[in-house]
Amino acid sequence: MFILCWIDLKETNRNPSDTILGQFRTYPELVTSKRFWAFTLCMGFSIGTFFAFLAGAPLAANAAFEMSPGTLGLFMGSITGGFMVGSFLSGRLSPRFKLTTMMIAGRVIACTALVLGLCLYAAGFLHVLALFGPCVFVGLSNGLTLPSANAGVLSVRPQLAGSAAGLAGAFTIMCGAVMSWIAGAALSGDNVRYGLLAIMLTAAAVSLAAALAARRFEQLAGSE
Repeated sequence: MFILCWIDLKETNRNPSDTILGQFRTYPELVTSKRFWAFTLCMGFSIGTFFAFLAGAPLAANAAFEMSPGTLGLFMGSITGGFMVGSFLSGRLSPRFKLTTMMIAGRVIACTALVLGLCLYAAGFLHVLALFGPCVFVGLSNGLTLPSANAGVLSVRPQLAGSAAGLAGAFTIMCGAVMSWIAGAALSGDNVRYGLLAIMLTAAAVSLAAALAARRFEQLAGSE
């Protein structure tokens, strides 16, 4: 992969910064943009939902469902499988819908699926599918949301696309790390069935709010 990138991955930035400090000087223009942060927060907490799942799923498998490692591996792949389907649909649907419409649709799917999972738990349905089933739709929703959110990040200041990608990417990984830490600290064998879904729902709700804010800022920008 390294050799292929070295030989074939050409530089697309025709006006690069002379120094790293020169690149950092472009950050204030991004940091003060509400649209940039709306897209970035949507990305960060969408990924955070997935990282919370990665942190909590092994505990749920062991404490709540006594899964074998092989079975756990299949269920852990479920959210990634959903993401693949969502990414495929995103490629087909994004030319016909606005970025923010795709983002909101994805976040609504995630929140709805997680609320349904909590309702199943409250109703006494403790089957493994009540936990991992909603997570498939979380993966699908991320596949719908993230391509559009990433495109939105780059569109805020097209001339600063590289800086935007770097800053948003770093923030997204930070969100994932924080959500992993929260899941690890808050979950136990007693609360993992509903606690994992609740933590994921919180992150999904924040990302939905960010997507709605992004749409609002786009409308305001268009009316100016």
